[in-house]
Amino acid sequence: MIYILLNAVLAAYIIWTSMNVNTKNLNTENSMINVMLLDAAATIVMFLTVISVLHGPERLSVVFEHFVLFLVAAIFTEIFTMFINVARKKRSALGMFFKVVFLLLAAFIVCFKLKITDYTLFEFGGEKVFSGQLEKIIPVTWTMIFIGLYIFVLPLFGLMIMLLNAENNNSRILAQKAAMSFGSLLFGWIGLIMIYYIAEMLPMMRSLFMYIISVMAIMILNSVSQEKVYDGGMLFSAVVSLFMKYLLPAAIGAIAYVTLRPLYSENSVAYTTIIFVIVFVLMIVCRVLTSALSKIINYRSSQYEAEFEKALASIDYESEQSNISQEFLKAFQDNIQTTTMTVLVDNGAGEYSTAYNSEGANYTLPKASKAREILLNNGIFILFRDEVENNYIIRDVRDEIFKIFDETESEVLILLHEGHQVLGLLLLGEKRTGSSYDEYDKSVFDKFYSYFFVFGYYMKNIANASVVGTVNREIRMSSQIITSIQENMDYIHNPKVDVGYLMVPAHNIGGEFVDLIRLNESRHIIVIGSMSGKGISASMSMVILKSIIRTFLADTHDFKKLIQKVNAFIRFNLPKGTFFSGLFCLVDFATDTMYYVNCGIPAMLMYSKTYNNVIEIQGKGYILGFVKDIYPLVKVKQVKLVSGDMLAISTNGLINSHSLRGETFGKERVKQAIMDNYTYPASRIARFTYDNLQRFMSKELEDDITMLVIRYLGKEGALVYDSEDSAQERIADHADSFDADSLIDNAIDDNADSAVDNVSASDNTSDSSLNVESDEVIEQEAMINEQTAKNEESNPSQDLKAGEFTSVIEGSEEDFSMPDNFGDDDMFSGDFSNPNADLTNVAGISVDDIVDPDVFEEKIDIE
Repeated sequence: MIYILLNAVLAAYIIWTSMNVNTKNLNTENSMINVMLLDAAATIVMFLTVISVLHGPERLSVVFEHFVLFLVAAIFTEIFTMFINVARKKRSALGMFFKVVFLLLAAFIVCFKLKITDYTLFEFGGEKVFSGQLEKIIPVTWTMIFIGLYIFVLPLFGLMIMLLNAENNNSRILAQKAAMSFGSLLFGWIGLIMIYYIAEMLPMMRSLFMYIISVMAIMILNSVSQEKVYDGGMLFSAVVSLFMKYLLPAAIGAIAYVTLRPLYSENSVAYTTIIFVIVFVLMIVCRVLTSALSKIINYRSSQYEAEFEKALASIDYESEQSNISQEFLKAFQDNIQTTTMTVLVDNGAGEYSTAYNSEGANYTLPKASKAREILLNNGIFILFRDEVENNYIIRDVRDEIFKIFDETESEVLILLHEGHQVLGLLLLGEKRTGSSYDEYDKSVFDKFYSYFFVFGYYMKNIANASVVGTVNREIRMSSQIITSIQENMDYIHNPKVDVGYLMVPAHNIGGEFVDLIRLNESRHIIVIGSMSGKGISASMSMVILKSIIRTFLADTHDFKKLIQKVNAFIRFNLPKGTFFSGLFCLVDFATDTMYYVNCGIPAMLMYSKTYNNVIEIQGKGYILGFVKDIYPLVKVKQVKLVSGDMLAISTNGLINSHSLRGETFGKERVKQAIMDNYTYPASRIARFTYDNLQRFMSKELEDDITMLVIRYLGKEGALVYDSEDSAQERIADHADSFDADSLIDNAIDDNADSAVDNVSASDNTSDSSLNVESDEVIEQEAMINEQTAKNEESNPSQDLKAGEFTSVIEGSEEDFSMPDNFGDDDMFSGDFSNPNADLTNVAGISVDDIVDPDVFEEKIDIE
């Protein structure tokens, strides 16, 4: 009874396993399935055989036993075929031929040359192959040929083919598969030999030989399915796991079976029940222990993630290029054991050339590549060498990808892309431990992809000196130099106005800025806004934009055309995906008038002393850098300034910041800060608003904070403030004590002087003949009435939700409609901040649609 039960359990388990076999390897898919199906069939027939031996006719038992022998031969033949397919990396016609031949030979031997000598003991034998004198020289029986050929020779021959191919192709993964498969076969051979000797004492033990063959088959399938190379520690863990999962239960079960055997003659039911309970408990306990071991192994392997992120985040991109490259490489070497690293960037000549190689080697790859297109189209941005063979999607470019890995001597390929544009490639060499990159490594790489992109972007701009052409070396400046450039402007020394501002980057440096440009004694241009991106890349774009605005003012005499030129420059000259969200103002002190163009500023608030109220006057606007020609969309607004009026302009970081409870700071709190502090100097109002934000958030900044406050004093003249109260005086004094030009000259060579000169306000007094015509005049009384009416219709105490934008002043439909000749081809298409996004056919985007330019892709409805 116990043998029937044990064979039934095995049959059920093998059937279940056959339905869950891993068939990711296309070259061995059919063979793997066939092995499991044959194994399942053999266990079922063996189960029926045991029943027939104990309770059925002899003839039926003999037929079943012959069938089991044939199925065993078929299993080993299929394993041999699978080894050949793995070695040749494709389904082999020669392998199929041998498979058919050996199956026919097995059928011939089993049916005509082997005889069941004792069906109750599962014994079989065969006559000698040769007769006469040759029989004495070669005393070989058909039983020996059957066992030797199918159990030993065929699988060993397949393993030899695998090892030869591994040596010829220098494939560590193939060699490991062969080694693990040999270990699995060795386990099977030892197990069958043990069954043979135990059967001398317990003949019915022969009915359990399918346990050994089934476990061996599962181990072989797992071996050929491995797609990563294990180091010594991982291999030891795998062996321990194998021992606990299979060998330990088998050993304990065998000991219990032999020890409790005398109980069978006294009470067979009790004996069977005890053995069943022991086997069941062993399976549960070993599974739990194996699972716990796996968690420990995974826990240990995952420890480098936090340290890796810390190393990447600590890279100082304002230091020397060589230091940055070494720090980036060291992060990989210390945490992932990477031996070499190569960075290839687009050189503008249709090639990816070496920007950095840890060994000093130089590589060049063509930019036009079918492999590149397939990887991009299928969202494969991180690819390991060991994955190439079994990835069905890239089968057509498999040879091309292997060629890249071979030429660059690398194991990992990472595409650094912006939308559908690949700016560079990051290639990693093998690990020092000899192990392969695994799924955990891929998950870490995917998580920290943004760090890789920033490094590649940095290397591209350093390697390609023609990018934008003005400040390719500003990236080497310290944060102190970048800050000095941000604050290097024409401060307004006019008794009619008090100007104060505040710029607080969330992460050392950023892309937000305020610029004051003097046209003449009575006219000033004010620019405030944010460049897309974060950190060093955004600050680079900021410095470039400040420089180019002053350059354009030298020969541009129309306010609208200035905006048009700046938009075109961002669209066609800055890295694809860059955009500007901000405001351009022209203040005419002679006429007490301000002209402005909203280019995506989320908040422009005006305090009217006459009506003692704060209103929003930004209206609609369009972010620069999306469309090819912004001119038809530019609307210049005009507002009359009277004594006591005040303007507060801020970027999205202020109004979109969140508290610990998830509340948004919002515009209402900014308005309240203005109302509470309007009697203070402009710089104090900006500071008080920022202090309110810090108390509101009670945590680190989420985004850069920039705020500009303009108090219009009019004909009453300027108030006299202490130097601590005047932002302009304080900054001017700071600029006098800190000579930015001298510091830059000491930091970089003479070729950078022209870039700094463009930024230096003292050497660039712009032409005063800048014409401006307003498209809309803002009347304070009308706007206040309109806002009051809207507030009565809605809940005035309800604050804005995160990411929401409500414009108080709306233009007419004609003002903001697209021109007839403005089509989809004029719109910018591409990815802007998320390296895994691909935004195409972007519809017209205004500040009503976007508040936070750094995460605007979440607001876009992709059609």
